[in-house]
Amino acid sequence: MSSSKLVAFILGAGTNIGTGLAAKLRENGYRVALGSRNPKPDADHEAYLNVKVDVQKRESIESAFDTVVSKLGPVNVVIYNAASLHLPPNDADFLSLTREAFEESAAIAFGVLTAAQKALVSFRQDVHRNDPKAFIVTGNVLPFDQYSPPKFYTLGAQKALESRLVATAAKAYEPENIQFYFATMVSESGGIPPMDVFRKSGETHAKVYWDLINNKKQEDWNHQFTADGKVFPHN
Repeated sequence: MSSSKLVAFILGAGTNIGTGLAAKLRENGYRVALGSRNPKPDADHEAYLNVKVDVQKRESIESAFDTVVSKLGPVNVVIYNAASLHLPPNDADFLSLTREAFEESAAIAFGVLTAAQKALVSFRQDVHRNDPKAFIVTGNVLPFDQYSPPKFYTLGAQKALESRLVATAAKAYEPENIQFYFATMVSESGGIPPMDVFRKSGETHAKVYWDLINNKKQEDWNHQFTADGKVFPHN
């Protein structure tokens, strides 16, 4: 694994966005840690550090960050790519949604707070004084409308909590040039992109996130982009 002091931690390192980002970062000199509930076998350790993490649990996130820092060094890039969707048991009855399902979805949003707190400690290390420092949450358009389709309610509530944290952090830490982004792929009209397009978007996400990481200063925290990687003018 590279001896570079540039370190990225991807939480929710799946086969689409996570894979694309990991490859992009590694190609550009980063040491990359992949966090998931079921990390890959140690045979992959030459390319990436695989770390077990349950983003619904504060202690698990804290432990995962400590592992990454101890093995790779302080992180300067964190990608929060975790999400969940709980459907109401009865499609015609929105409030058949259980409290447990809602709490599980909210717990993933609470995980952003813990991850950001741990990231901030690393970002402020002297070793990263002149390096990019970025925290990016993979978002969606649901938080920007008070109404969420019932089947997407838990995901919308989850992302609404996350987007509020990112918006506040982007402003609060701008003087330290620590950047926060809620990055959302949208359709050509600004809505939810087709799932067949989203499932193949790893390369596009990697390019967009790479550009955000290397911004010289904080730009709009609500970064929306289309499948070709172009910024969507949402304001």
